[in-house]
Amino acid sequence: MLKNLLGKSLAYRLTAFMVLVVVITLGIAIFLYIYLEKDFASTTAEYQFSLIDRTFEELISYTNGKDHSIQPQHIIEKLGENASIHYITLYNNNGKPIISSVSSLQEPLSAKKLKELESLSYNHSITAMSAKTLDYIAPIKLRVSCRQCHANGSTLGFIKISSSYTTLYGHTYDMAKKLGFIFLAALLVFGVASIFISELIVVRPLKEFVALIHKAELNNFLPRSKLTRQDEIGEIEDNFNQMLSRITNLMATSVEKERELVFVKEELKYKELLEARSEQIEKVNKELEESVKELSMLFNFGQYIISTVDMNELLRIITTAIVDTLNYKECAILFKEDNLLRIVSAWGFEDNAKLIGIEFSLEEGISGSVASSGKPMLINDTSKESRYLHYKGQIQKEGAFLSVPLKYKNTVIGVLNVSNDIPGSLTKKDIDFLTAISAQIAVVIENASLYEQTKELSITDDLTGLFNRRHMRVILDKEWERANRYSQPLSLLMLDLDLFKGYNDKFGHLRGDEALAILSQIIKMNIRGIDVPIRYGGEEFLIILPDTSSAGATATAEKLRKAIADAFTQNNIPTLTISIGVVSYPEQVFETIHEFLYASDIALYEAKRRGRNTTVNYDGKSMQENNK
Repeated sequence: MLKNLLGKSLAYRLTAFMVLVVVITLGIAIFLYIYLEKDFASTTAEYQFSLIDRTFEELISYTNGKDHSIQPQHIIEKLGENASIHYITLYNNNGKPIISSVSSLQEPLSAKKLKELESLSYNHSITAMSAKTLDYIAPIKLRVSCRQCHANGSTLGFIKISSSYTTLYGHTYDMAKKLGFIFLAALLVFGVASIFISELIVVRPLKEFVALIHKAELNNFLPRSKLTRQDEIGEIEDNFNQMLSRITNLMATSVEKERELVFVKEELKYKELLEARSEQIEKVNKELEESVKELSMLFNFGQYIISTVDMNELLRIITTAIVDTLNYKECAILFKEDNLLRIVSAWGFEDNAKLIGIEFSLEEGISGSVASSGKPMLINDTSKESRYLHYKGQIQKEGAFLSVPLKYKNTVIGVLNVSNDIPGSLTKKDIDFLTAISAQIAVVIENASLYEQTKELSITDDLTGLFNRRHMRVILDKEWERANRYSQPLSLLMLDLDLFKGYNDKFGHLRGDEALAILSQIIKMNIRGIDVPIRYGGEEFLIILPDTSSAGATATAEKLRKAIADAFTQNNIPTLTISIGVVSYPEQVFETIHEFLYASDIALYEAKRRGRNTTVNYDGKSMQENNK
């Protein structure tokens, strides 16, 4: 009947059995809980009352004399101090309260309650439960100890005790353990029943079905499953039998088809050989086209980067050409200086200027490893490479990264880095291509460096490292033109060492050269980056101060004068001082740059005339008259 009700579904039948076991288990647990709870409440009430009643009787019996009305009050109050008792009240045989452990007396007992109590036998009580308390009321019978004062009647009065449920906590804990044990036992029964049912209804049939599948795996398609069920497993077995039948038919058909294919394969064999040859020829042609394209790009790139010898312009051309012409996302060039790598050019980044000047040690990051080993390194995915430093945290994007060394005569002079946003977008082909380009780049960079060094030697003074007088005219012409065009201030400081000829005669020219070198270093340390110091003559120096008024130039001159005097004293060198002439445009008006430069010379001579070791500002024709 149950099978007809649930149908042929295996899931429904299994679920019904499980639900039935759960319902039975829960029913047993609930029944046991209710039964044990009632038994617990009744037993606890009787035990609590009998204990207090016996204590009360023994205390009363202990007293001697007939007048003990005060002593029961005292006894009740002492018993009421028990933390587990709310209160204790004594009633007379008419049900009226006469003594209580609390200040307020309880309500009199009803006639119905008195009748029930009178009918109780010795040592029995009435128990009442409320939300928070358990109350019991019992009659006080006439015992032997009471007859010395109470001669008649069987009941002396009644005692009522109200107790909190918290006193029953220990019993509740014991009951919880019992119920927990029962629940665990029920779960165990449920688990065993579930396993047995699953084994009987599901597992055993499936094992038989799996054995049939293993036979089919060994190309034995003739056995069939016995169709003895109408549930889901029965449907699977039926479908599997149908599948085996189709496979058997297909195998018979495939034998015939294979015979036909033998002839077709012979015909296609020669055709495939021709197609393979054709594919090889096409592949070779494609490789030749790519090689020609790469050679053309290398030639064009080489022509592009030899268009200038200026180092800054050359680096800009190289990085922009790699990004714009060779289709890389980003490019950076790092120069090797001692044991450091420093970024000197970058292109394609969100903020190219932000990367310029970042330095790496030769043991730091991918670039450091490439510079140390002299071998290129390809990172397919920078997010998975801990050595990739994202240019000291300045670049947060991930992708593919390639670093190749820049070698000149087998010496690493720097590193070339390129990157793309897509991981895996750079290959060995990029390594070969950029390695070939890096050789050209290293040559033109080295040539540009030699040019810069030659140019630097031609415009700087060997002893002091300052610009020489030849280069002074180029710089001064530019600053004079800018000051006139934009109406900006321009000042000159003409410096000369005081009594330097006598210094050389006394201490020798080597000490004189040492003093000039120290003087040039002090000048560099006490001027701005945009100021231009120049060795004008033997012991004479000129400093060009762009965007500087007369007050600013005078402050700079005084700073230099004091610094030079202090430096020569502190370095145990015979004291040397300088005289400085200051001239500012347009505060003083000059028609030509020659007049401007001549005015600084006049101011210097005026400082010499005034006693040396001083600063003098040019003040016009009056000063020219004094120096005629």
